Amino acid sequence: MSEQRPCCAAAAARMTKTLTLPNGFQVGILNLDSILKEVADLKLVDAKAIEGELLKRVKIHNYVASGADDDYSWALFQEYRRQFGKSK
Repeated sequence: MSEQRPCCAAAAARMTKTLTLPNGFQVGILNLDSILKEVADLKLVDAKAIEGELLKRVKIHNYVASGADDDYSWALFQEYRRQFGKSK
């Protein structure tokens, strides 16, 4: 898994993308674009497997509140589908 590490706060801000959760709450996700590409490169076909892999990778460098896994998984998968055209 390749990962990009920001050199400073300004670089970290440039690497952060906004993700909208099902309740409309927006969160910043560090390395979202590279995480989505890495998971797409795995060529997984099962939606639950994709959601799980996305969430696992997001949690490496981002805080996910306790009990919010389902919301994050849903939002991450929606963004994955938007960018890579995968259907559930």
